[in-house]
Amino acid sequence: MTTTTESDAGTLRAAMVDALTADGSLTDPAWQRAFRDVPRHLFVPYFYRQGADGRQQRISGDDPGQAGEWLRSVYENRPLVTHLIDGNAASSSTQPSLMAVMLQALGELTTPRVKEIGTGTGYNAALLSRRYGHDQVVTVDVDPDVTTAARQRLAAAGYQPTVITADGAVPAMDGPAFGAIVATCGLDRIPPAWLAELADDGVIVAPLGSGVVSVVKTSDTEATGGFLATPAYFMPLRAEGDSGIIRRPALPDGDGRRTELGVGVVVDESFRFLVSVALGPLGWNYELADDGRPVGACLWDGAGSVAELRADGIVCEEGPRALWSDLEAVHRLFVVKGRPARDRYGITITAGEQRVWLDDPDGPRWLLPA
Repeated sequence: MTTTTESDAGTLRAAMVDALTADGSLTDPAWQRAFRDVPRHLFVPYFYRQGADGRQQRISGDDPGQAGEWLRSVYENRPLVTHLIDGNAASSSTQPSLMAVMLQALGELTTPRVKEIGTGTGYNAALLSRRYGHDQVVTVDVDPDVTTAARQRLAAAGYQPTVITADGAVPAMDGPAFGAIVATCGLDRIPPAWLAELADDGVIVAPLGSGVVSVVKTSDTEATGGFLATPAYFMPLRAEGDSGIIRRPALPDGDGRRTELGVGVVVDESFRFLVSVALGPLGWNYELADDGRPVGACLWDGAGSVAELRADGIVCEEGPRALWSDLEAVHRLFVVKGRPARDRYGITITAGEQRVWLDDPDGPRWLLPA
């Protein structure tokens, strides 16, 4: 990077931290120092954005015609797609405000040793290394291309955490217990093996459904906690050879029926969270009008079930599950319970099951997939 780029990056980075501090996302002085010190642009030398033709376009700091846009984008409060598989987004640099909220949710660790699941660009591992020391940080990703690039970027920035290529759902190494595990990939349940790696009273902060859960270990096989208020949409945790993409089947072609749910209801953030917990992992897309308003929606479960809400208000369903009917039932509960936000939900993990509950462990609850 040129001296000019480094100077501009420092100015933009300071402005980003000031903005995150002002909006309440970044309030802890120790994490403020980490965000001020760690150069995000070294970890995101390029990113992808969707062009007008629907194809992914690469925006790179090495391209003189793109360098200005690239650097400004890197220090904006936005997620950036950084890795593709078959043209689909497979890894990204998380939105900085969400990173800040999740890192601060770790709290004051009695055991300052942290494992990160989902290395991505390496930026989050660098922040953890700046906060706790690189000898206290282990970061894991299943994709060797991702870990190789992250390892190189971390070294260039002066950080040397342990970077491992492995399935993040299982233990990757022997060693002392971790005070915390933080995941930057989407989950539909907390991998039980993570509890075994945690010290007593260890913390897990991880995306679950379309929210972020913070749980504390209470025994070797048990934990309890709640959800943060912030929305969160992450690339799913992937096993080796898994793209993480939920493939959409062909759209239903029947006559359909009228539905009690309009597209405005379906895009409601709080409702989408409950759907992500109650119905499990789903694929979604929206039909947009010329002005960008959603006028239709489609969802599918990856097991052959699909539902489409058309712009005329007719919904069609096909497959083993009546997905839209399930959606309507969840919405009725959502309304009865006062349209709850994410932070009204909790989670209980035992050796036999994991369940999310609303307001109270004895209230409405949903078992997570085994």
